[in-house]
Amino acid sequence: MDQAIIDVAYKFGGYGMGLFVLITLVISGLLAGIIGFEREMKGQAAGLRTHVLLSVGCSLMMTISIFSIQLALRQNITQVSLYNYDTSRIAAGIIAGIGFLCAGTIIKNGVSVRGLTTAATLWLCGAIGMACGAGFILEAIIATFVALAFLLGLVWIEKWMDKRSPHVRIIVARDVPILNEIHDEADKCRLIVKNIVSDTVKDIDGKDISDITVFFAYKSDTASINDFCESFSSNAKVFQVRSNRFDKHTR
Repeated sequence: MDQAIIDVAYKFGGYGMGLFVLITLVISGLLAGIIGFEREMKGQAAGLRTHVLLSVGCSLMMTISIFSIQLALRQNITQVSLYNYDTSRIAAGIIAGIGFLCAGTIIKNGVSVRGLTTAATLWLCGAIGMACGAGFILEAIIATFVALAFLLGLVWIEKWMDKRSPHVRIIVARDVPILNEIHDEADKCRLIVKNIVSDTVKDIDGKDISDITVFFAYKSDTASINDFCESFSSNAKVFQVRSNRFDKHTR
């Protein structure tokens, strides 16, 4: 399959390269669109269009890197090597450029860091586009669906681990700035905060209160979690602290 597509570039009296570019750009865009659609459904800033455009651009640059010099010199691939032909230069530049784009999708929000998975999918789509541009269509297809299987399948494993990982539920008064204190106490107890989920609920008197759940790393020390819970017992604005490994109630 790959060789048949590559051979198209040398056919049709010089117009084969245009057909090769069309085929590889369309395929790279479709494959990246599959990954980008998953990110779009998750509401990420780098969604469908970003992934598709990145992959298409990488595909075109890779095609230029491999075929442009040999076509300009009217030589085949073995003869072009006499001209110190290095196809890896543009490829190395592509990888470096993708790094800057991926870094722009990573956002630190309080104690949480978002965008790492999106950065990884952008990097992956760049690789898919480069593979298509080099004529490795079958390999790009395989990589796309293997990555998609992991991307979707590992979500269920992460959810399973979150349910079983140590977490602490803290009920506090409405608009109490406690997130920084949570982060500081976790550092003192040497606990790794994986995620913090906050919601506004009603108490028995109908007043608004904040329901905050702090998720820690799966292998966290129980004694450290106990110390974390105890650190909030003297806070008058904390109504309740409850952990799935330790219960502490305050009023």
